[in-house]
Amino acid sequence: MSNGQPIEPLIREETPPQEAIVVIRGGPITVAKIVEHALRQQAVFTYRGEPMVAVSVDLTIEGWSVERILRERMWSRSKYAITTAGELRSAGYELVATSTAPHYSVVLPAASPDAAADFLAHFGPTLVNEFRQHRR
Repeated sequence: MSNGQPIEPLIREETPPQEAIVVIRGGPITVAKIVEHALRQQAVFTYRGEPMVAVSVDLTIEGWSVERILRERMWSRSKYAITTAGELRSAGYELVATSTAPHYSVVLPAASPDAAADFLAHFGPTLVNEFRQHRR
């Protein structure tokens, strides 16, 4: 059991994303950053009564194109990588609609370098965010 805040009140009720929906993870796209993020989430939130080991992603759900996500949500990120919802689900990852659209949390099996490397293996190459802004 964890002392974290339950994530359940922050889960949106929506249809699970289709297989072809694009999943975007903002950079840096490194094992160390994935582990750091997963540890931070696990310290703050619980999911189904257990620490929530997860990382944030955005999905191209209704109204949210890759360009819009990069321009409006990931404007401070210089790098990003993409995969599909189907790829992650077929690898056993759970996508949870948390916070406000188009944000999702991807539940990882552990906050470890091996789990982070396995997760990142499902993404394509790291790309440059052409919409990056240094300040708002």
